[in-house]
Amino acid sequence: MNTFLDIRDSGRATPRSHHDDSDYVGTASIIVKGIEIPVNVELKGYREPIDGVYRWIGRVGANDRLSAIVGDAKRIRVIVSTPHSAREAYLGDPDFWGRFRINGKSTPPFAVDSSVD
Repeated sequence: MNTFLDIRDSGRATPRSHHDDSDYVGTASIIVKGIEIPVNVELKGYREPIDGVYRWIGRVGANDRLSAIVGDAKRIRVIVSTPHSAREAYLGDPDFWGRFRINGKSTPPFAVDSSVD
């Protein structure tokens, strides 16, 4: 398990994980160029304070089939489908570990806590 020490961890029974701040970590499908590819994703969303639009961002786990289909494209439109819903997004260039950036706006493909605290 990948963990890191955080000053907020003092007194916690378990250390924080870098996944603790994610809104969705799990399986999904990326539909690109009409081809559906099963992947793992980690997504997080936030409301942009300047324009008020809900934006969501994340990473798609390294996937050789996805890399082959996307090729050298720096940005490509895709559909992200999770067990919750499916939404349009943009896939960006991969990082050093072969994980593609993904971003979308408006309604995300994961459940959002809408309770008022």
